Amino acid sequence: MSPVIHAAVSGGRRSRRTTRAVVIAVLALTLGACANPPVSGSGGPATASPVPPVEADPRLQALVPATYRTAGRIHVATNAPYAPYEMFASTGTKDLTGLEIDLGKAVGQKLGVPFVFSQQPYDGLFPGLQAGKYDLLMAAFFDTKEREKTVDFVDYSRSGSALLVLKGKADGIRTLSDLCGVQVAAQKGSAQVVLLQQQNAACAKSGKPAVQVKMFPQFSDAQLALKTGTVTVVAGDLPTLGYALRQDPASPFEIVKDPKAPNGYQSSLTGIGVPKRQPKLREAIRRAVQELIDDGTYGRILRRYGASGIAVDKAVVNQAQG
Repeated sequence: MSPVIHAAVSGGRRSRRTTRAVVIAVLALTLGACANPPVSGSGGPATASPVPPVEADPRLQALVPATYRTAGRIHVATNAPYAPYEMFASTGTKDLTGLEIDLGKAVGQKLGVPFVFSQQPYDGLFPGLQAGKYDLLMAAFFDTKEREKTVDFVDYSRSGSALLVLKGKADGIRTLSDLCGVQVAAQKGSAQVVLLQQQNAACAKSGKPAVQVKMFPQFSDAQLALKTGTVTVVAGDLPTLGYALRQDPASPFEIVKDPKAPNGYQSSLTGIGVPKRQPKLREAIRRAVQELIDDGTYGRILRRYGASGIAVDKAVVNQAQG
């Protein structure tokens, strides 16, 4: 199994180079040439206003351990760029923006203790948390059973793969099962290639022709194939595609909405990493996220980044197989 496929299907944060390539490629085709395309890791949503401030909940603030209240902040480690979750606000700045940045700030406001983000090396995030260098992790991490052995997760979203088609030209493509016999493009080495290969088994079992998988070294090639009619569908990551389309309302593409897979195919839960030694902080965060879900703030944040498709209605803890 290639390293990229392994990272995608073993429960890790989705392949960074694959997902980032997806976003850059979509914008390259929908926005045209751009010296600094925002989705490449700089710049926030082009068409949405900031999320309004959140009022603190004294009951939740009381749940936060005194150590953090005394410090006046909760230090959150992240790793940008990884659109739409975390990005640099502009070229050359260390200021961060993104879905998780907005969500973290809202949680901190709800708890009455600000979340302060810092950019950290990706491979040092989990060791650094366990060593006490920072208090939380928010870096688009999938909740996995392996990770739960050392870190607790407050799961706040679920995401998987999605199908991209030309607007008005889906040709009867409504679900994954409609791909039998259809030409579908995906980036070589991505999780979507595995998904399509697995769908081939279902097609064969139903006596239907196999998916005609067209693998491209660059996702921009897959997008171009869709735009020119060489293929009918492109498979990619749901939140990444949603964010890219959010940047350009005039995009010629649209995501296929399958009611049976609202969070994408083979979806997994994404969560906030909390040290196991801090159960009270974990519970305070879970309740804060739930309040944000209930009062609509959570939904506004997801819509701001074109990520409504990854929404859940309940914040849970350590539900890797949930």
